[in-house]
Amino acid sequence: MQSIGERLEEARKRKGVTIREAAEATKIRGDYLNSFENNNFQINVPDIYVRGFLRSYCNFLKVSSEKVITDYNAELLGEAKAAKREHREFFGRMELQQTPLVSEESKTAAPNSIQEEKSQTDEDDSGRFGFLDKIDKEAAIKIGIVAAIAMMLLLVIIWLFRTLTSGGIDDTVATNSTGLVPTQQTTSSPSANNNAPSQATESIVLIATGDVRVSVTERNTGRVLLDYFPMVAGQREPIEKSGPVKIDYTAGENLQVEVRGTAYGTGKTGQNYSTIP
Repeated sequence: MQSIGERLEEARKRKGVTIREAAEATKIRGDYLNSFENNNFQINVPDIYVRGFLRSYCNFLKVSSEKVITDYNAELLGEAKAAKREHREFFGRMELQQTPLVSEESKTAAPNSIQEEKSQTDEDDSGRFGFLDKIDKEAAIKIGIVAAIAMMLLLVIIWLFRTLTSGGIDDTVATNSTGLVPTQQTTSSPSANNNAPSQATESIVLIATGDVRVSVTERNTGRVLLDYFPMVAGQREPIEKSGPVKIDYTAGENLQVEVRGTAYGTGKTGQNYSTIP
């Protein structure tokens, strides 16, 4: 069976490129690629980078990166097992060379040797499975990033929905607590005269000082008098209302409301609403 390096070298030669050309195409150092083709993966970089370089090089050479990574993992396991056997043989040779001494000191030294061998074995096992932990960490990080992005998108959608379907705090023109601010006194029309008898309906005038869209809805009946109506600077739009109304607007700074001959500013900016009694 071909080794990883043999497969990579054969694929590169079949593609007709040199190590230098492959390095320029993949942005991977040429000495790293040369080491890979010689089955040397000890290039003094973290294991996660070695795997990334292998995947990139395989994709460039049109070689199955999954098969190469699987073989690379198997090679790591083999190296870990070989290292474990070496340590055990080393301790076995040490035990054969030692001369037993009949004393309390030799009796206490034996448990210490067993404890050291067990500690060394645990270190070998942790090294053997360390690369698997790295893979699990990579997957966990990716899942966490995707979940965070999804949560942020959900919060943005909720915020947009609430912004489009709601306004600010209700106000009252009569006590001037709505935020409507008098801007100028206009000539009162007969229907807006304070001394005139009360009527079932009342006229108000929407005045645009800039681009704005306005919706007007009667509070008591829910009847829509104006539905997302676009207005430009200087435009006046009279409204006949019966009872209190809610005025929604996209740019409060660009809207005034004339009530009984007096023009009021909304006192608000951006998307919001005001209530006229």
